[in-house]
Amino acid sequence: VDFSYEVSRSLAACQGAILLVDASQGIQAQTVANFYLAFEQDLTLLPVLNKVDLPSADPDAVTAQMVATFDVRPDDVLQVSAKTGLGCEALLPAVIRHILPPSDTSQDPLRLMLFDASHDEYRGVICLVAVVDGCLRAGDKLQAVSTGWCPVA
Repeated sequence: VDFSYEVSRSLAACQGAILLVDASQGIQAQTVANFYLAFEQDLTLLPVLNKVDLPSADPDAVTAQMVATFDVRPDDVLQVSAKTGLGCEALLPAVIRHILPPSDTSQDPLRLMLFDASHDEYRGVICLVAVVDGCLRAGDKLQAVSTGWCPVA
């Protein structure tokens, strides 16, 4: 199943992404495809090597693969184990340090990007949006340009 459209829509709502590679399996085709989707959108990528605790893990070889394939520096590759928690304490500070926040456009007219939607039996359509420009506060009324639909934030 090809999820490239869904991935590209999700990446469009981000300023950066974690490039996660399994230390025992190495780089997979889907990782390369997602890398190029993020690279085309000029996102900051944080290279992370997961499952370094497994006996079959080869962190040095897989880091070398990441350096050759994604042109990252070996020192920038974080080594973590989600199972044991090894290295996880460094992950969030690295995201904060390397992935810049969006620029302040709060004075501009409001523009949103709808990147996903679902239906809830009780609340109706739930839209996930990214604020591209402007500012959105609870209780603000929105209007869809194409249909005139007016939900409340």
